[in-house]
Amino acid sequence: MHRTVRALLSAAVAALSATTVLAGLPAAPAQAATYGSLPLTAWSYTDRAQPATPNPNPAGDFLIGSTEEHTGRAYFTFDLTPLKGQVLHRVTFNTSERTVNDCSRVAPIEVWRTRKVTETTTWQHPPKELELLAERSFGKGGICPGAYLGIDMIPAIQAAFARGEKKLTIEVRVDAAAEGDTGVGRTMAQAKMSYAANHAPRISGLKLAYPDAGCGTLERHPTAGSWMRVQATVTDADPNDYPQTVYAYWPVDRPDQRKESLSQSLNLSGIEDGTVVAWTAQGRDYDDAGPWGRTCYFTVDTVAPATTPVVSSKKYPSEDYPGTGGPGVPGTFVFDAAGDADIVGFDWSPMDGTAIERVTANHPGGRAKITITPRTWGLGRIEVAARDAAGNRGPWVQYRYQIRNTAPTALIEMNGVGLTSHITLSSRIAEVTAFGYAVDGGPETRVPAVDGKGEDDLVFTSTGHKTVLARAYAGNRMIGSDSVQIHVTDAPKVTSAEFDWSNEPIEGVAGSFTFAPRTTGVVSYRYGFGDGVQHSVDARADGTAVLDWTPERGGHFTITVYSVDGAGNRSQATEKSFSVISARPTVDVESWGAHVGDPINVRAWSDLPNAAGIVYSFDGGPPRTVDGTYAFFQVVPAHSGDSVLKVWAKLADGTLSPPTEEVIHLADAPKVTAQGPFGAEAVMGRPVSFTFTAAQQGATTFRYEVGGVQHTVPAGPDGTATVTYEVPGDAGDATVAVASLTPDGTVSDTTTFWVPVRNPNVEVFNPWPADLPPGDAMGGPGIPGQFGFFAYDLSEVTTKFLWSVDDGPVQEVLYDPWSWETVASYTPEHAGDHTLHVQREFTDGSRSPLLTVPFTVGNEVAPA
Repeated sequence: MHRTVRALLSAAVAALSATTVLAGLPAAPAQAATYGSLPLTAWSYTDRAQPATPNPNPAGDFLIGSTEEHTGRAYFTFDLTPLKGQVLHRVTFNTSERTVNDCSRVAPIEVWRTRKVTETTTWQHPPKELELLAERSFGKGGICPGAYLGIDMIPAIQAAFARGEKKLTIEVRVDAAAEGDTGVGRTMAQAKMSYAANHAPRISGLKLAYPDAGCGTLERHPTAGSWMRVQATVTDADPNDYPQTVYAYWPVDRPDQRKESLSQSLNLSGIEDGTVVAWTAQGRDYDDAGPWGRTCYFTVDTVAPATTPVVSSKKYPSEDYPGTGGPGVPGTFVFDAAGDADIVGFDWSPMDGTAIERVTANHPGGRAKITITPRTWGLGRIEVAARDAAGNRGPWVQYRYQIRNTAPTALIEMNGVGLTSHITLSSRIAEVTAFGYAVDGGPETRVPAVDGKGEDDLVFTSTGHKTVLARAYAGNRMIGSDSVQIHVTDAPKVTSAEFDWSNEPIEGVAGSFTFAPRTTGVVSYRYGFGDGVQHSVDARADGTAVLDWTPERGGHFTITVYSVDGAGNRSQATEKSFSVISARPTVDVESWGAHVGDPINVRAWSDLPNAAGIVYSFDGGPPRTVDGTYAFFQVVPAHSGDSVLKVWAKLADGTLSPPTEEVIHLADAPKVTAQGPFGAEAVMGRPVSFTFTAAQQGATTFRYEVGGVQHTVPAGPDGTATVTYEVPGDAGDATVAVASLTPDGTVSDTTTFWVPVRNPNVEVFNPWPADLPPGDAMGGPGIPGQFGFFAYDLSEVTTKFLWSVDDGPVQEVLYDPWSWETVASYTPEHAGDHTLHVQREFTDGSRSPLLTVPFTVGNEVAPA
């Protein structure tokens, strides 16, 4: 805390006072500028051949200079008001040649500022020429015709604004000395004035956002600490410029330490307590920076109060059980600075994850009061910290209090809209004498409490979510409250003794639904079971209706019901879902990929309460019985095409349920199996055999394609044939497509059979790489090293590795299945280039392809 005597540092302040000059930002991309053309409000083409004839606002091109019969000049008046208050990036008066009498001649062209054009402007009475703006030479040596005349108008427009003018008139002509020369005459397209301009952002509302204070002056200003934030409002007249605010700040006696920041939180590190800081703000868009705002001031104060506030509450004085007050009962909490005059307010938190709140003391060192209305009973907590004028926060102190469980319980029987619903209120507090309730903030209804309970009827007038506020009273004193959310609907109430999730209705067994209204004037009900068909049933005198219904199948159902009043208005819908047990057993057949002769898995079960077994018959065969309500069995098709599986539930009385029929269709494509060196998978560079088994009746031949080549092979007496295929050494898989044929040429369906191909090759870790630059070779004679041999595939049938170096003897090392690599130790005898030969041996005695690995031993010297 500081009581700083603020010196008048006028020289430093003057050096950094706010400017009102609009500064362009040439380094920024031109994205914010507005592009357009100024309105042409009046124009005239005058002609010496018609000296007294006005020609206001003519169409088409204009003549400057002379032809055989005419001599012309042109005048254009533009409205400058669209550019008022903008930064001008480009303003160009422009036109271009259309026709030229003689391109070999040089035409001296002049552009003047004149007085305004009127409807009476003529050759004899032209606007007075005021200022020669530009001179150009067209014709010989340049583009002709078609030369472009473009004049920078920014200086002329700025001068016009300085004179207070809103319009600018431009004359285009040939120099007076050459104006009568027909060789330099030419026509020009109607002139325009295009521009790129931008409203620079404006800044206002400079103040301290935290602590909440004004801008201040050098003589009188606030203090601010480490948590300080400044604030300014930037506006831009251009709608899509999205300007940003830049803040500048500096110690007033050290203007050379000026810093700029995009953050509202200024970095005060390195600035001592008691320093007076000046700051200002500026708006910037993509093209321009606006004027700096006024200069504001604060004194740096980063020392927090040491005093912890004293917290008290008459309504909630302690954390002792059972507590005081109650949910919904407001309590006043007092924060006391205990006379510490540095404290001007308090920060406090209800410790429920919400934002910290602030309250101001009634005077420095004084008190502040807040009101808290608990929502629930139990332990309540708040944290409080003292705050000084600079916004520095002192240590937190926690206050705990116990809220008595006085909230009433509200149970609502919702019966719809316009009908009588019922509310039951209760409390365990002995002193409760009455209850009150209110719907959606409406008037409260009071009911007496009898033995801790109160009841009342209420009528909801509309559908939707409603909030019912319930209160408990002891006399006229409210001692607790609670709110209940309830959804009010006019959808009918649908009940059924049979069709409910807690029951087990059965297909073909009759039951009923009862529809009851939740609105007035119901004359009928519309209902459907999700099949797109709507039905209607009339309501009885009491508004209810009974629907008798017999399910014709098992499965899941949802009935949707609406009530309809006499005017045809339909209520909201009620949906009721339930399941019906099928009279037939459920059957699951796993026939995908099956061939003739393959066993097919079947699962069958019944949920009927009196089911005792499962009976099935396949393809017309004899029935077989499995005891119990669930059965797993296999069927084996003897032919291709369709085979019918019938399954019944056997009931406790020995009768059978209606059957479930499943048609199992098998293609007449051949069955294919494969055999490689180590099982049903192929190996690179090794043969694999495919066995074809015919499913087609009368098949005598197999036609197959493998490796891109088509073959045929006769079927044996047992309907099979076996072929062999040499798998290429680089194959990733082996695929055979096969069909069978009968003697008359009938072709079966095709089976495409894929078999994975295993890799028998060896991978090697080489500690003496052969591809290093000369002089960088690894190791040396007499220095031992290790090769690492890897069996990434076919490791389960690998037994050992066989290896040799150059022409040396073949050595063996057993495969280590528990390691990433199998290690082979080797000590080079001499430096230079060598070759490693390695292959692996498998459980059948075969070996992998021989791998050669070049390696180079360096010239390192072995240690003695």
